[in-house]
Amino acid sequence: MTAGPDFSEETKKTLAKRAGQVCSNPDCRRPTSGPHSDEKKAVNLGEAAHIRAARKGQARYDPNMTDEERRDISNGIWLCSTCAKKIDRDEEKYTVELLNKWKKEHEDWISNGKPYDAVREVIVKNGGTGSIISNEGPGIGLDVQHHGKGPAERIIVDGSGVGEVITNTGPGTGKRIVSTGGGAASETYVKVNRPVKMASGLKSAIVIKICNNCGKQCNFSKVIHGFIGDDIQKVEVRCPHCESINLI
Repeated sequence: MTAGPDFSEETKKTLAKRAGQVCSNPDCRRPTSGPHSDEKKAVNLGEAAHIRAARKGQARYDPNMTDEERRDISNGIWLCSTCAKKIDRDEEKYTVELLNKWKKEHEDWISNGKPYDAVREVIVKNGGTGSIISNEGPGIGLDVQHHGKGPAERIIVDGSGVGEVITNTGPGTGKRIVSTGGGAASETYVKVNRPVKMASGLKSAIVIKICNNCGKQCNFSKVIHGFIGDDIQKVEVRCPHCESINLI
């Protein structure tokens, strides 16, 4: 008997395991298995859904595909039963591109240990600076308040670059983070893929600088969250005496 476009039981099991038995919709992420009233059994609430339809007349059908391609694991995504129905009712919204994106990002999320979403996330890949915060007054340059389970912020530098630079030249505070829900205040990750002079998750220093304009001594605080590279980036700060711009 010729195999049709439906997934094999083995493919379904593999999709479920790769998804960690969790719905791949990032706005859902419900567990798709749980306990049955009979302790010898478990309840399955998930489905192996087709990204491109199995049959003509179904959502995202591609007439150029073979049945072998339709039943291949690359054409499947693991979803809860509710989301599996939802994606087939609105194929203009739930496109092939979107579902492939869900699948890839979800499997990455599972591989990384299912980290909680951060309130604030800064990601830098292969150069550049994600964020610069400069505070010159008595207040707070950036104030992050978080009451959930995840971290208040997550800063990631991949390959090279600077996640965030914070400078404070006045009596105030450059950045304040408050996390009361049990999550970390801040998480910083650096991923090095080549030899570099320095890779640092956090670097904090008091910089003593003689102003280039007025010649007076100035004390600046400089904090770097996430750095990979050969030379630490200099940033502009204002002299508190003459207000001219200096690099530190």
